Parts: sequence; C-alpha cells; structure tokens
Amino acid sequence: MNIIKDITEYIISFLKMTAWRMYRPELFGFVHAYGFVIVVGIAVFAAIVMRKISREKLIRLITVLGWVLVVMEIYKQLFYYFIVNDGAYDFWFFPFQLCSMPMYMCVLLPFLRKKKQDVLLTFMCGFTFVSAMAALVYPEDMLRPFITLTVHGFLWHGIILFISLLIGISGTADLSLKGFLRSAGLFLILAAAAILINVLLDPVAQSSAIKDSYPNMFYLSPLHPFNQPFIDKIELEYGKPIAMAAYTAAIIVLAGVADLAFGLISKVAGRRK
Repeated sequence: MNIIKDITEYIISFLKMTAWRMYRPELFGFVHAYGFVIVVGIAVFAAIVMRKISREKLIRLITVLGWVLVVMEIYKQLFYYFIVNDGAYDFWFFPFQLCSMPMYMCVLLPFLRKKKQDVLLTFMCGFTFVSAMAALVYPEDMLRPFITLTVHGFLWHGIILFISLLIGISGTADLSLKGFLRSAGLFLILAAAAILINVLLDPVAQSSAIKDSYPNMFYLSPLHPFNQPFIDKIELEYGKPIAMAAYTAAIIVLAGVADLAFGLISKVAGRRK
C-alpha cells in the first residue's frame, strides 16, 4: 500500500509540474489558427517525404506511433482525474472516441494477418482522416485552460492525421470499393459499440461529482442532445434517430470521399494499389 501511495504521490507531483495554466484559447482564434497551420503542415510534409515507405516499415512506424498515443492517453486521463477534476472521473473523456481508434488499431497491427491489417489500414486512411480534420477545424474540446492539454490535443490529432495521410499517399490501404465497404462495416460496428458504452455508462456518470459529465462516444449518445454543428439543428427539426443516422451517414460519405481522393493520388503516383 505504501508503494502505491508513493507512486500516486509521484504521479501527482509530476502532473502538477506540467499544469501550466493559460487563458482558454478562443475557437477560430490565434492559437487555433496557428495550431492548425503548424500541425497540418507538418503532417502533410512528413507524409509526402515518406510516401515511398514500404508496407513493413510503415506498419512498424505507425505501431510505434500507436504506443506514443497510448502514453499520451494515459497522461491525459491522469491529468484530468488528478489535476482538473480533483480525483473524480469525467466520463466525457472515456477513451472510445473515433479519434481514439488509431491508438488501438496501430498497436494491434503487428498481431494481425494481412487481410485484417488491410481493414484497419483502410479505416485509418479514410475515417481517421475525417475525424482528425474535423477536430482540427472545430477543436472546441481541444482548447483548454492548460497549455499541456491544448498542446496534447493538437499533437494527438496531428499524429493521427499523419498516420492517415501516410497510409493513403503510400498506397498501402485497400482503396477499392470492397476495401472501403469493409472499413465502413468496421465503423458501424464501432459506432454501435460506442452507443452501447454511452447507454451503459450513463447511469454511473449521473452519480459523478462533475457537472455535465456523461459518456458521448463517437458523439452518438441517444440520451443527450447533439452538440455538433448542423447536426444539432437536424435533431431539433427531425428528432434524435434521424440526427444520429444523418451524422453516421455523413462520416461514412466523407470517409468514402477521402478514400477516393487517396486512390486518385495513389494512381498518379503509381503506388502499390
């Protein structure tokens, strides 16, 4: 017990040393604009430079990046629990968002056969590109009154954007119609799992000491109003089921467009697929 106490105290001490406060940045303000330009610029440049990477090296690289994301997620969870919320868990940050999926998929890749790897790679090519860009364009959840949390948000989405770009530009994903449909099927499975998590954890979250703490994985909670631009208006006009269906369909369509674009780039570049 003393060892656990000592470790906890060390963790809290470390977190406090990195808890640099600032005014919460404004949406579409200076921090947002420069963060977007820097993160997207570096991700695009790095992906172009590394576009001729072999499949084996690509998988090794993004596996390492997956573990980097794991460490970053552990830091974020501990920071919110000990520093922001003073020992209370905020279910809003439960790690099962669409932007969280690359963390799990990247570390799983080395243990899968090629056919299953292709499904995950194609998913991260299209769906991760959409989620990363959406978060960077509208980073309301990323702009926090702590420097480390804000940097964490931009860095996280910059890494997953780079992963999606590298997979797409290198021609590693299966960008055929069949490949896209398999990745879309995986997305629907994960979305269903997200809805189930939202429903199961909501009663627990209601007893939380944190106000408005509820699970909203994939932003598909059937128990709370949408807070996404445009979709919230659809919900008001047509109801929750139609809004959820529209939101899900929009993500699939955008991922399909992204896959199509990457497919054209791959053909022009004369890559593997």
